[in-house]
Amino acid sequence: MGEQAKGANARQDDISQRVREARLRLIARSGLTSGPMNVFNAAILAVFLSGGISPLVLAGWVAAVVLVSGARMAVLLPARKPDHPLSPRMMRAFLVLSFLMGTLWGVTPWMVGEGASPYALLAAIVFIGGMTAGSALTSAAAPSAVLAYNAPAMLISASYMAYLGGFSGYLFAGVMVMFLAVTCKLARGFSATLTDAVRTNFELEEVRRQTEAQASAMTRLAEHNDLAARRAEDQARANAAVLANMSHELRTPLNGVLGMAHLLEEAGLEGEPARMAARVRESGQALARMLGDVVDVARIEAGRLELNLEDVTAASLADKINRTFGQQAAHKGLKLNTELDGDSDRALRADAGRLFQMAQVFVANAIRFTDDGSVTVSLRTQLDQSGAARLRVTVRDTGSGVPESSRPRLFDSMTQDVVDTHIREHGTGLGLHLAKRLAGMMQGRVGYEPGPAGEGSVFWYEVTLPVSVKADRYADGETLSMTTRRLRMLAVESDPARRSVLLGYLKSFNCVVTCVTSSSELVSALGAAAYDAVVVGIKLDDCEPEEACDDVRSLPSTAAMTPVVRLVSDLEDPVRVTASETQVRAPVSAEHLKSALEQALAGDMAAAAALRRIA
Repeated sequence: MGEQAKGANARQDDISQRVREARLRLIARSGLTSGPMNVFNAAILAVFLSGGISPLVLAGWVAAVVLVSGARMAVLLPARKPDHPLSPRMMRAFLVLSFLMGTLWGVTPWMVGEGASPYALLAAIVFIGGMTAGSALTSAAAPSAVLAYNAPAMLISASYMAYLGGFSGYLFAGVMVMFLAVTCKLARGFSATLTDAVRTNFELEEVRRQTEAQASAMTRLAEHNDLAARRAEDQARANAAVLANMSHELRTPLNGVLGMAHLLEEAGLEGEPARMAARVRESGQALARMLGDVVDVARIEAGRLELNLEDVTAASLADKINRTFGQQAAHKGLKLNTELDGDSDRALRADAGRLFQMAQVFVANAIRFTDDGSVTVSLRTQLDQSGAARLRVTVRDTGSGVPESSRPRLFDSMTQDVVDTHIREHGTGLGLHLAKRLAGMMQGRVGYEPGPAGEGSVFWYEVTLPVSVKADRYADGETLSMTTRRLRMLAVESDPARRSVLLGYLKSFNCVVTCVTSSSELVSALGAAAYDAVVVGIKLDDCEPEEACDDVRSLPSTAAMTPVVRLVSDLEDPVRVTASETQVRAPVSAEHLKSALEQALAGDMAAAAALRRIA
């Protein structure tokens, strides 16, 4: 609290100092213009006063006005330079000279003699009113200067009107006193307005500095995160290479073990030796599967896993599950059921091997942990309005189920510092973790829930797949990279703060971002490299955002087909898709920008899969 109080006091002191400096600058500028006006009006009034006053007195009055005006200007003259503000001593001298000038104007009604022009008194009153009004305007920044000038001018002249007596005299005197009060009040009001303006300007400058500091910090943080992400990717690739080499080295002797176990079984062993050979073969096969899972997880982490696309149906997947696990379930006395729901014969474009791999993890575990009863595999294919399909595979068993303590991290056991005892003892963590990662690559998810009445387990995965539109099957074997690569984005925006916001958002979407500020730089960047999408901001250096989008579409290369997302102020909907671009409402939020990018990248499954929020 003490530090906050000190900061608030320092801020108030800074504001007060700025107000004083602003007032002194206004006084210095306006005071220099008021000096010649005093001399000029004094000369005109001298014409009206001539004839009714002694020439020596009139000359002395004019000379005094000229002398005092010159002294006021001399006091203010050094303050014309920005680095020479009025000092307190100069300000006190200016107030004294202003009091003298007001006194010289106030005595003019007393100088009107009997032989003067009949308009001399009226002229004196008019000139006094004009000069005091001018003082209220030129010296309003300092109410003390207005009071020093206007008080003697008005009060001395009002005393003369009161001296004349009569209704008119007293009325004029009252009006002049009231005019003095009004001018002083206006000066105080202007001073308060000036104080508020300076305070507001100070706060705006402070906000601008904070915004620039935050934008700079966001840029540095984004660069730091990008560097850290690159290092992590490099490390993941290195780890994947190490694991691949280890897998190769381990599989060579493991294949020898499996081969010898097979030869022993073929040698006609009986009794205990035959069982031992079978156990060696089963253990070797389990170890081989585990090595495959470890390599798959490492390849996913390194962003090197690819999906081999082909036509697959829910019915064909169910048939493969039956053929693979039917005999194993029967050997344990279990009944293996498969159920199909929805358009099970609809051909989908997917990696059939990876779909089966996920189902294999769930079914194998269900058979392993179920001693009696059944295992039921349900496959449901449901089409959505976008033309894609959602395939949901559910495995229900009547086994022992999963302890409640193990459920929260059931699919994340490979990332936990402490592996749950149940998972460690039964060895199911790696397969479930791999199933979760594979489903995530296919824009899907996995889950677990206890069976009906708390008996058994229900494991499921759900993935989104495109519907096959091929008339033949000659394109099977197509490879689609669904890796964890980072998207390449090109952002064009000239405003530093808005550019930093876009940079931060895009970095958080797993993107590598290149920033430019003009349409010419945008076209050059698209000609030099390929980008997954272009994000066009509100302000560009050399043209309007709409023109920049037209420049992209008119490029004489495939870069013209690069998806464009453009920020539009006051857009009615958060996101709107047009024929040539995807528009997103500005000021933009992370959710709306991500939604716009998803719409723009809808035709590129690999890019859409890579677009995701990262920590």
